[in-house]
Amino acid sequence: MRILTDELPADVTPWPPETPPRGAETEVDARAQHSLARRALERFGLIAFGLYHVPLFLNNYPSLGGGGFDDNGLSAAWGRVFTPPGVWVARHVFHMTGPMPSAQLGDNGDVGEEFGRLLLSVVIAILGAAVWTFADRRRPRGRWVSPALHTMLRYAIALGLTGYAIAKLLPMQFPPIRPITLEQRVGDLSPMSLLWTFMQYSRPYAFFGGVMEMLVVVLLCFRRTAMLGALVCLAVMTNVALMNLAYGVPVKLYSLVIVASAGVLLLYDVPRLWAVFLRNGAFTPAPLPALFQDRIPSGLRWSIKVALVGSVIVSSVVTMQSAIDARQASSPLDGAWVVTLFDTRGQSRDSVTPAPWQRLFVQGNGMMIRSASESPLRCRTNTPNASTIALTCAKAAGDFRWTRTGDTLRLDGVFDGAHVTALARHANPSDYPLLRSRFRWISDR
Repeated sequence: MRILTDELPADVTPWPPETPPRGAETEVDARAQHSLARRALERFGLIAFGLYHVPLFLNNYPSLGGGGFDDNGLSAAWGRVFTPPGVWVARHVFHMTGPMPSAQLGDNGDVGEEFGRLLLSVVIAILGAAVWTFADRRRPRGRWVSPALHTMLRYAIALGLTGYAIAKLLPMQFPPIRPITLEQRVGDLSPMSLLWTFMQYSRPYAFFGGVMEMLVVVLLCFRRTAMLGALVCLAVMTNVALMNLAYGVPVKLYSLVIVASAGVLLLYDVPRLWAVFLRNGAFTPAPLPALFQDRIPSGLRWSIKVALVGSVIVSSVVTMQSAIDARQASSPLDGAWVVTLFDTRGQSRDSVTPAPWQRLFVQGNGMMIRSASESPLRCRTNTPNASTIALTCAKAAGDFRWTRTGDTLRLDGVFDGAHVTALARHANPSDYPLLRSRFRWISDR
């Protein structure tokens, strides 16, 4: 019965009239302002991140040319649709006057076009969020914005990291170190080559990087684990972004945007994270934002999720594995060779006998010759057939007949106008201290 409670009938006015406590109106106004600011920020984020991530959507599919696999693929064509505005900003705001050929690749490298497109996205987002929020300031609408932003960022990160994860797991991004790299001095390497060699040396470490990136992908595919996925992503991709910045890897902008995307996802859980990690207090379960949850059946949502993420996985595995198989198909000349005999007859065009060769490095259609007194000479080769090979170098050219017996290679021909005969022994991985080193739990002996 109502008389047994403290509630009053709806038609009874309390006396004396209740007055709000001091400061209550200010608190209400503050909550209203916070709500207005949050709506504006969420709309800014939705527009800005959407304008950045959407042009890179097809770049997640290597089978469509994404990731630099085919500059003429559908991915590049899709990226070129968004290129002109970025080029315009690069030329008129950044004052870039060069031809900017990389702008037409539709990729995610650190090119002027992409920085221009990012700036344009931010400006459009500021204007769009301001107009949108002002237009419905009295009757706020757009409750879908928050789950839309949350969902877009989750899958933008997940789809973007899938290809990178698989490239480390196969391995595609960090294949075994090539003999040419093993023979280069550390001082001759570019910062990016130094980082790549570091990653290539340790297969377990590179594989672990792929596992962590794939863990981020899996966690972000589910709303219940999205916060954990964003935390792992923030840790993993901050490390990646710092390496890109420190070693000059031209994917700095993209990695930083991924870090920012994960940070925005975590903003929704700041109160819970604060309670757990800083106050050692309790917290209530957070609402799980779902886009169109009431309109799309659960089975259809799962089908869309599997098709979206699964298609990127299949595209990455098929394309990258094919590229790895093609890279591993080598000719009998591939590898490093230690020259044991170098004999010349006649003289070159400049009346100078070629300096004795010390080592040869053959990889695909390239050869590098290291002599006793000159810097390494890089040459292009034709595809070696059963008996001959042609060299085209910066300052010389040559044609050789070659034979290989076991680990011994013999070259006979003309190089830079002089007749050359060379014998070489195939270098084994054990010839290099770097590759002889083994893992040890205890360092002293």
